[in-house]
Amino acid sequence: MPEEKRSLSGEGAAAGRINRRNWIEAAALALGCAVMAAPQAPPSPEPLPPNERRKSPSLTVSTTDGRTVEASNQPGKVVLVDVMMTTCPSCKMASESIQRLYREFGDKGFLPVAIAIDPQAENVLPLYKNLYGLTFPVGIVPRQQVLNFLSHPADKPLLVPTLVLIDKRGRIGTTQVGWIGETELRSLITKLLAE
Repeated sequence: MPEEKRSLSGEGAAAGRINRRNWIEAAALALGCAVMAAPQAPPSPEPLPPNERRKSPSLTVSTTDGRTVEASNQPGKVVLVDVMMTTCPSCKMASESIQRLYREFGDKGFLPVAIAIDPQAENVLPLYKNLYGLTFPVGIVPRQQVLNFLSHPADKPLLVPTLVLIDKRGRIGTTQVGWIGETELRSLITKLLAE
């Protein structure tokens, strides 16, 4: 035992000590690793390449003005299906941005369709539409039909807004969960309209 103590207090202790230079190098290495591991701004979303897109499932929307819109069957148009709730703050921001984008791109073949899935939507949706000045179709679809459209399991929470862009040929170009921002959405719409 005495020999072990001697080796720890002698040569082994010197090897275990970190001098100032080694400490600075270790700190710089740790900082470099932390910077590399830090979350970076996500890249702008891109539509799926055309050969990877799947045909959009059928989705029929009953709008607040009594019409029926077949969101997945609008040949020649880029359709945005916005699955939202009238009580969701991000959904409200999305609705305002989508309205601006509809004014900008509506005559170029862009058609947004918002679907409210909250339980009280039937009662408050007309007020919501008027409050935010929405001129695109807004309506209600039974929850199970929305889950089928999104291929979303019934036992998992559905996050809103969920945005699905359908290309001019009726294929799903991209699905975004959460509000991605007006600039990013404009970029996606522009790319799909240009195809």
